[in-house]
Amino acid sequence: MYCPQCHAEYDDGFTECPDCHIPLLSGTYPAHPLDQATRLSHPVIVLETSDGIKVAMAKGLLEDAGIPLLVDGQIATLVQDVDGFLHKRIRLQVPSDREAEARELLEQLFQPVAENPGDPV
Repeated sequence: MYCPQCHAEYDDGFTECPDCHIPLLSGTYPAHPLDQATRLSHPVIVLETSDGIKVAMAKGLLEDAGIPLLVDGQIATLVQDVDGFLHKRIRLQVPSDREAEARELLEQLFQPVAENPGDPV
């Protein structure tokens, strides 16, 4: 038995969540991939920027790679849209067990490109 609102699990015999005061559902709470990842390991910041384009590119890359992520500070973009001088930081977080993989992908994505192929970066 589990509460569909707070996801707390209860032994059989309970019918209502004592905290939320709503009926319990039978079985166990179906784990969402992001919920499971954040339970297994603490989220780690892999990108912090006020550049919305970088956030969108990084988010798409991490999602395509199947890396669960949290976007912290996304509400700040609404404030930034109202006042462009406010450069609020947005942080992308991933589970710590996927940090190395995420950082490698982001490093490849944002690696500077030389203007001429033979020139050093």
